[in-house]
Amino acid sequence: MRYLHPVQAHERFVASGCYRFRKDGQALPKTESWTIHRHPDGEIFFRADLDAQAEEGKSILLEALSRVDGELARLDIRYENGAFAGGIKQLRATYQFWDEGLQVGFSLNGAERQYIEMALPPNTLIDVPLLIFRGRAIEKLASLAGARLSLFVPMFEHVQLFPGSLQTVGSPVEWAGEAKLTVGAREVKTRRYRYRDRAAAYWIDRHGVVIKRVSAYKQREMVVQISNYAAPS
Repeated sequence: MRYLHPVQAHERFVASGCYRFRKDGQALPKTESWTIHRHPDGEIFFRADLDAQAEEGKSILLEALSRVDGELARLDIRYENGAFAGGIKQLRATYQFWDEGLQVGFSLNGAERQYIEMALPPNTLIDVPLLIFRGRAIEKLASLAGARLSLFVPMFEHVQLFPGSLQTVGSPVEWAGEAKLTVGAREVKTRRYRYRDRAAAYWIDRHGVVIKRVSAYKQREMVVQISNYAAPS
């Protein structure tokens, strides 16, 4: 697994895993590895490595700091995709979140560093588009029960979409029962969630970690499942 910064002596291991991707039953040359560590003050630090260079040309190294209350405080990203003619080639960005807004400092395609500030409605859900963060977002969306929620999704592949999308959503996700999935040599109890308006289902364990995702794209089945999962105690 690659990372922006190595694990520090004060960090305590919490969990780790690796997502593997399949299309119509065939393995794709793409992985998303991640680790979670806890700081002495209770903050949680995530490291994620999405390596899709052999499939899409894309590489994402990401670090995130979550406060003691579980809210995201900072997001550091190094994105590269030299094969995507219509998108960003290189991006180094730091998102700083507070109660009613965010600031993004970024260098795009090697240019001088710039800054963007955005206002966010109170209690906006930050939906980071990597699987290790999706479990919490899915469960939050499923709990809405008809309420409306502000959702901010960081986006860093297209210049016109950067730094992200702010939208108001209802309840696009619904609970769909419980299931046991086999992960390595053990069974994991999960809660299943389904998007109403998309062909997508998620299985999430009691720690909020996505164990499996099944979706359809252009009549092709896409399956992502966790491996090498060291679960929290």
